[in-house]
Amino acid sequence: MKSQRSLGLVVEGSATSSSVLRLPSFADELGPVKAGALRVARRLSNYMRAGYAVSRYEDLKAARLIFLRIPDAITPRIVQEICESELVLTDISFVLCETWLGADVLAPLRARGASAATLLPVLAARRSWFVVEGQVTAVRQVKRFLHRSESRVLELRPGTKPLYFAAQMLATALPAQLMMTAQQALRAAGISGNPLYDLLEEMSEDMFRSFANGVRLALPTGRTGCSLETCHQYLDHLRLHEPHIAAILDEQMDFTRRMRKKAERD
Repeated sequence: MKSQRSLGLVVEGSATSSSVLRLPSFADELGPVKAGALRVARRLSNYMRAGYAVSRYEDLKAARLIFLRIPDAITPRIVQEICESELVLTDISFVLCETWLGADVLAPLRARGASAATLLPVLAARRSWFVVEGQVTAVRQVKRFLHRSESRVLELRPGTKPLYFAAQMLATALPAQLMMTAQQALRAAGISGNPLYDLLEEMSEDMFRSFANGVRLALPTGRTGCSLETCHQYLDHLRLHEPHIAAILDEQMDFTRRMRKKAERD
């Protein structure tokens, strides 16, 4: 049904893996679908069993909330095409989906009266979470939409996506080196197979529980329950016999010392 309250979709490239397009409420509320070619829009509409294909940006006028599911590389071109079309942008909210681009890439749309935001899935295995950044109207609309799909949405302050990027790197990508080194140490100690991964999981969960409970920043050796004298003996042993593992431990402990000194100054 071509409702004034329907969602609009502008899509380019592969969209079948999109976490946004798979949300239950998306198919229920989808209206006009615009792609680079009408046949592509029809194919996607048929695949989703929702919405209807349109050939022009002007045909998106039935929607007040329009999702842009497009590659980063062509986003400026698509934004410019929308701006140059005869679509009246006032009172329309545009949401650039599943992108690390900042909301400033949508500035030309805002300059012509639209509200704009970006939407990014959170890496969560058991939940449907998203972070949104942008103008109040667009953020409010996308929040309402996501809540209808029983998804959780967290709002970033405008211009702070680099901080979110840093947090994700620190919490997910960078610790992988530490986990791989811990795995190497356990294998060398004679633990392998499922017991190895069970032990790593328990260690990781203990670390996170302590962090969530507000344990103060301390040297990694302090979390082991090992006496300081024995810690030093083991570290000396590792520096002599396992220099690669020792180097990573020394690097992390040096980092922790610097962070503690900074926290004390602040």
